[in-house]
Amino acid sequence: MDSNYRRIILSAVRGKWEAGNVRRTLALLELRRSRGYPPREQENVKYKGANPHLVLGEKEFLHAITSIQSAQLPLRRSRNIYLHESTFSESALDNPTRYLDAILINMSKRGVPLRPDMAARMLDCYASTGRTGRAIHYFYKVRRDPVEDDGTYIPGPHPTHLGKEGLEDWKTEKRGEGVTRVLATAVSENVSNGLDGDESKEGELGLKGLDDDDSETQSSMPTQSNRRSKIRMAMQPLPPFHKIPSSVKGVPLIRNRYQPITNEGPSKANETSSDEVQNKTMTKYEWELDRDWSLALTAAFAFADSLTHGACGHDPIELDIVGWNILIKACCRRGAIHRALKILNETMPQKGVEPDTYSYNTILAALARVGDTRYLQEYLIGMTNKGVKVDKYTAQAMVDGFLNVGDIQGATSLVQDIFNQHDTLPPYTSHLKIIEFALANGLIFEAKRHVYFIQQLWKWQPSQHHDEKFCQLMEETKRNPKLSREAVLKLFRYFGEDLSDQDFF
Repeated sequence: MDSNYRRIILSAVRGKWEAGNVRRTLALLELRRSRGYPPREQENVKYKGANPHLVLGEKEFLHAITSIQSAQLPLRRSRNIYLHESTFSESALDNPTRYLDAILINMSKRGVPLRPDMAARMLDCYASTGRTGRAIHYFYKVRRDPVEDDGTYIPGPHPTHLGKEGLEDWKTEKRGEGVTRVLATAVSENVSNGLDGDESKEGELGLKGLDDDDSETQSSMPTQSNRRSKIRMAMQPLPPFHKIPSSVKGVPLIRNRYQPITNEGPSKANETSSDEVQNKTMTKYEWELDRDWSLALTAAFAFADSLTHGACGHDPIELDIVGWNILIKACCRRGAIHRALKILNETMPQKGVEPDTYSYNTILAALARVGDTRYLQEYLIGMTNKGVKVDKYTAQAMVDGFLNVGDIQGATSLVQDIFNQHDTLPPYTSHLKIIEFALANGLIFEAKRHVYFIQQLWKWQPSQHHDEKFCQLMEETKRNPKLSREAVLKLFRYFGEDLSDQDFF
C-alpha cells in the first residue's frame, strides 16, 4: 500500500510539472521528503524514456525544474518587448531563484548531490523566458501592393490616402513615367487561396499560397479583395547605435534612469531637478552590469555564483561548458551582448573552459538580431582561427544578420563561401529566405543567382575527400522537396516572377 501511495504522489508530481504548476510541484516534493520517501531513481538506460545524463535520485528534481520552464511558456510566447521586464506580474517566473532554492534544499535534505549538469538545467530557467526588446529589432515590414487586372504592377507604396480618384491620377502619372512593368505570371480570373489583409505579420513573409496546388486556372500569387497583390518588403531604420555592440565598444555613454543613452552629453531636462540627476558616464558593458539593466539577469549570475560557493547545503561546484553557454544565452536574450562577449573572451578561458560551437552560435544569433554584420564577420573569423567547428546554425546566423540589414548579395556570397571553405550549409529555410528577400526587394538577379547555387547542389557528387557526415548532408539537401525545381518555380510565381528553362542547367 505504501509503495502504491508513493507512486500516486510521484504521478502527481509528474502531472504538475507537465501542467507548469510550480508551487504544487514543490509542495509535493516537500511531502515526499516529509514522508521519508527516497528520491525517484532513473529508469534503466535501455528504457525508451530514460535520460542517460541523469544519475540515481535526480529524476523527480528534473521534473520540478521542467515545471518552471513549462510555466514560463506564456511569457516566452507573449512577452511585450516594449515594456521593461520589471513591469511583468510574472516576476517570480522571470526570476525563479526562490523556486530553485527550494529544489536545492529538498535535494540536500534527501541526500542528492548537486552536479554541474543539474546546475546547468537550473540556470536554463533564467534563459528560457524569451527575448526582451533590447535583444530584438524589427528590420522590415511586409507590404502588399495591388496588381492591376492586366497584370501591370507599379512598384513602391501606393498612396491610398489620396482616395479613389487621387489614386487613379497617381497611377496614370506613374505609367507616364514608365516605371510600371507587367508581371511574368499569367493573369488569372479565378484566383484563390490568397491572404487576407493589407499587411502580413510584421517580420514574416507569408507564404500560405505556396502550400496549395496550382491548376491551369489558378495563380499562386497572394490575393487581396479578389485581386492579385505583389509582395514588397519595406525596410525599417536600423537599430539605434547603442544596440549594435561594434558601434559602442569602449565608447563612453551618458545614461540616466529616465532617458535612453546618448553620446551627446547630459540632457538639459535633468538640470532642473536634483532628484532626476541620474546621469552617469559609463561604457555599454558597465551599463549591462548594472542591476537595473535586468533584475533577472542579475539574479542568474548571483545564483550561479552561489552554486560555485556552495548553496543550500551543497558542496561548491564549478560550472562546465554547458553552464557557461547557458549564461551566455541568458545575456543574449536580455540584450547584454557585451556581457556575453566578456564571458566568451575572458571568463571561460580563465576558468579553463574552451568555448565550443554552441557558445559562438549563441553570440552570432544575438548579433544577427541587431544587424551587427561587422562583429558577425569578426567572430566567424575568430571562431575558425581557433578551430571551432562551423555548423548549419553558424551559417544560419550569418545569413540572418546580413539579410536583416538588406545585404542580400552578401548573404548569398556568404553561403557559398561557407560551403566551399567549411563543407556545411544552413538549414533549407535559409535558402528560401534569401530568395524571398531578393524577390520582395525586386532583386530578381540575386534571386536567380541563389537558384543557380542550389542547382549546383543538385549536381554535387561525392569524392574521396568528403566524409560520411558531409555526404549525408548533401544527399538530404538534394532530396529536400522544399528545394526542388517545382518548389523554386512556385516560390517565384508567388512573387509574380517566373523562371524559364534558360535559368536551369
